[in-house]
Amino acid sequence: MLVPRRKGTEKLGRGGRMMGDTLNDDLRWLYSLENMGIKLGLSNERALLKALGDPHEMFGSVHVAGSNGKGSVSAMTASILRSAGHRTGLYTSPHLVRFTERITVDGQEMTEGRLRKRIAEVRELVDGGAFPRPLTFFEITTALAFLHFADEKVEEAVVEVGMGGRLDATNVVHPRCSVITRIGVEHTAFLGDTEAKIAYEKASIIKEGVPVVSSPQSPEVLRMIRWMAKCRNAPSKIMGQDFTAECLRSDMDGTTVHLSSLNSQVCVGLLGRYQCENAAVAAECAMTLAKKIEISEESIAVGLSKARWPARLEVVNRRPLTVLDVTHTPEGAKTVASELAMFPGSPRVLVVGMLKDKEAKEAMAALGPHFDQAICTGANTPRALTPQEMAEACGRTFPQCRTVEGVGAALKTALSVAGESGFVMVFGSLYTVGEAIQFLEGKDGP
Repeated sequence: MLVPRRKGTEKLGRGGRMMGDTLNDDLRWLYSLENMGIKLGLSNERALLKALGDPHEMFGSVHVAGSNGKGSVSAMTASILRSAGHRTGLYTSPHLVRFTERITVDGQEMTEGRLRKRIAEVRELVDGGAFPRPLTFFEITTALAFLHFADEKVEEAVVEVGMGGRLDATNVVHPRCSVITRIGVEHTAFLGDTEAKIAYEKASIIKEGVPVVSSPQSPEVLRMIRWMAKCRNAPSKIMGQDFTAECLRSDMDGTTVHLSSLNSQVCVGLLGRYQCENAAVAAECAMTLAKKIEISEESIAVGLSKARWPARLEVVNRRPLTVLDVTHTPEGAKTVASELAMFPGSPRVLVVGMLKDKEAKEAMAALGPHFDQAICTGANTPRALTPQEMAEACGRTFPQCRTVEGVGAALKTALSVAGESGFVMVFGSLYTVGEAIQFLEGKDGP
């Protein structure tokens, strides 16, 4: 848990760089930059990376944008690259519990020592103030990831877009392959209020001559991707038209899918039929990469089977059966609802906490028929709906609905209600699920 900054806690590290006494001090400084808000644009990121020696040019990359599935596709692609013998970085956001989850090399999180060293290095430049405008949290975090990858001599990195694509800080990379997962209406204040406008922002990660692989899309989104790819001479592969996947089995023991890219069936390490689509996109991306770097079909199959991505239909307990899922859109909620039959147990209890800018009422309408009770709570962030507001979003969709302050207390109540034979799902924002993980691990709140 972060504590207020004490006066005089900063000190000079090696080379005269400004450091706090602890990692909390360093992260407190980094998080303070969130007050700068979200400022889309690439000039700052390019200036910062140039001052750091352009670390993003020292490794190959895959750039992943989209609204749904981009985290899973990123994790699968990174797992494939590792299985093929490449030293692989993975940069994702946001995190569930620890900041270091965002930046991994071969599945290992960046150490606290390395993180502190890199923050000090970047802070020295930031305090110098030679940038077009004040740097944001995400711009600096992206630079930290690229610095770490270069320092760790990463060969290939999978880089997930933070928001949008065109002006996202990650769009400084020149990847071997661009990937676009399913696009929906989101972040309308920044990306536009129509599917076409949002598709334009996300499809703008497509670079001149760089192949692009896409999940199935609506006709409007697909037209935008095809147009952008044509304008930039980028070969495109669209799932459903150029490659396919057939889900053969999906239960608590795993997922089996037939992939046209490999002309064979493979096991996927993530639960849910929707992961068959993500696996197909990751496999097609890998086949595209195989034209430039060494990747065998066997390594693709092994990588997909070993892929892990937390809090996506993740089983964390057996008695009672407890599942975590961070889906927070109506479309995602419908997908989750379609998978719930694989999880046995009664009574069925949902612990839910969502953010104010999400369509909570629509999401709850999809989940309500599958549960006996909803326990509404709120995460420890001003962005969260209060338990009472969450309960209002649930309406009369659930047979029973109650409010409990604090995610840990809500989960404790749910586990008690479910007993050993019941089923509990924690659903909602990363903040909510992150606090649930801390409770299950026996730690204090955020």
